[in-house]
This record gives sequence, C-alpha cells and structure tokens, in this order.
Amino acid sequence: MFLDLWEIIGVPGGRIPFEYEPDLSDAAFGSVVRIEKPSRAAGDVVNRAGVLTFSANVDADCVCVCARCLKEFNYPVHLQISVILTEGVEAGGDPDGYFLQGDKVDADEIINTEFLLSLDQSLLCDEGCAGLCDICGSDLNDGPCSCKAEIDPRLAVLGRLLDDNSDSKEVFISGSPKE
Repeated sequence: MFLDLWEIIGVPGGRIPFEYEPDLSDAAFGSVVRIEKPSRAAGDVVNRAGVLTFSANVDADCVCVCARCLKEFNYPVHLQISVILTEGVEAGGDPDGYFLQGDKVDADEIINTEFLLSLDQSLLCDEGCAGLCDICGSDLNDGPCSCKAEIDPRLAVLGRLLDDNSDSKEVFISGSPKE
C-alpha cells in the first residue's frame, strides 16, 4: 500500500493516518511456517519539523514450528515500528531510514521488512520444551523414551571402575582410606 504524502511534506505537524491488513506472507521463514490472515497494521506518518516519521502497530498471528520438538504452535506477534523517511541518500543520513518514492512511501515494504527483522530464526513452543530424543526421535515432552544413554567409549573404563567399587565400603580420598 502506497501512502501519498504530498499534503504533509511541507507542513510541520502534518499527519496522515492509515489502517489496513498488510500481506505478511513473504515474512514466513525460519521457524515461521505461515502468517494467519488477517494481519492488522495501524499508524501514521507525521512531519516533525521537516522530518517524516512512519509509525505503526502491527498485529499478526504466526504458525511456527518448534526448533526442538518440531510441533506446530501459534505465536502472536505485536510489533511497534518507528522509522524515518528520507528523500534520498544523504551524507550523515539515517542508514536505517526508508526512502520516499517521489511523494509516496510503500507501507508494505516497511512493515514486511521490520516484521521480518523482528522475528527470531528459531522459536520454541515452550521454554521448557525437552525436544526429541537424539537416538529414537521420540518426543521427550510426552515422557522419557526407552533408549539407554550411550556411554562415550573413552569414558567406559571409568564406568567399570565405579561398578567395581560399588560393593566396597571403602572410599578413597586423596590416597587415604575413609569409612
């Protein structure tokens, strides 16, 4: 959606409000499988002493895949955007700003870019997600699997030493026996 800003470019304090349903389907990447419709964006472009500021609140419901257990889950996103709009590349200008296209600005470009940058690459269904068993692939959130933990062959000798000493009542600490 293009916003025509010709009315406020030369008017300090000028404001153009907007509200619409942006298409965020291009923002699905990483853990995000899809963005449920409708998404909502509401905000305004304000001329503050000659500086155009684009501000918006974006709400979307994402369907994501957990990075540990691979189950899909809903992930609501509320994003507040505030960026500077510039007419072109200027020395010392804001490198994070967005460029006007004549007297217009592409709200979809700003919202999609900022939405994409705000999402984590890997999301979890729950902070305590146990994930999947490395051996059998069972979901450890449903309970422990029946796999026996493999012992590193380099440490197997130490395990045998513990097994051999389990019947003994003596414990050696620093070379001296203690009971």
